[in-house]
Amino acid sequence: MNRLVTCALGVCLGTLMGWTTATAQTPEPSTPPATEDVDIVQVVQVSGLVVTGDSLSPLPYCTVYRARDRRGTMTDVRGFFSLPALEGDTLEFSSVGYMTQQAVIPSGSEMGRVNLVQPMGRDTVNMADAFVYPWPSKERFKKEFLALGLPNQGLDPAWEAGMDPMDVYDRLIEVGRDGQSTATDVLSAQAIQAGYSGQAPPVNLLNPVAWAKFLQALKSGELKRQ
Repeated sequence: MNRLVTCALGVCLGTLMGWTTATAQTPEPSTPPATEDVDIVQVVQVSGLVVTGDSLSPLPYCTVYRARDRRGTMTDVRGFFSLPALEGDTLEFSSVGYMTQQAVIPSGSEMGRVNLVQPMGRDTVNMADAFVYPWPSKERFKKEFLALGLPNQGLDPAWEAGMDPMDVYDRLIEVGRDGQSTATDVLSAQAIQAGYSGQAPPVNLLNPVAWAKFLQALKSGELKRQ
């Protein structure tokens, strides 16, 4: 009996000592490190209008992009644009014929939106003066042009064939009218027809001027050649 009591006391004493040791080895909770102040950059939606600096007219198809990553958008036909950016970003505006402009996105925007109106100044390019000196007369031009002695290079076979100029002229008479001459006559006829729209065209049978031209052509022989 005494032995059982002694064993029970030993077990209780060992359990108490183990719990005390575990409690002593438990680390105290450490205090969390102090958090540093970190600046939070806010994303904003930038919308605006790009106009010309002289007349304040909308400037369509102007390139608008962020300078840090060179990504952006383009204005529409009314000069409007919209793109996301960060506070403090620099936007660049560029268009052909206009000087490149920059705009910095301010911080502290309300509701995450920023509105801009960006004017664009024209980029004037001055070219060097060009002086054109004409020939004093057609005869001088013909003389100087023939003096160049330009090679034919097979462009005109009649140049080297030694054809008679009168033979070439006779062949040109047989050639039909070109497209420009035909189009001119068609447009002229359409203009005359449109001029008498809604009314009867005049009859030249009783026109003395037309009869005079007809008789003159008949006497000169122009009708026979046709």
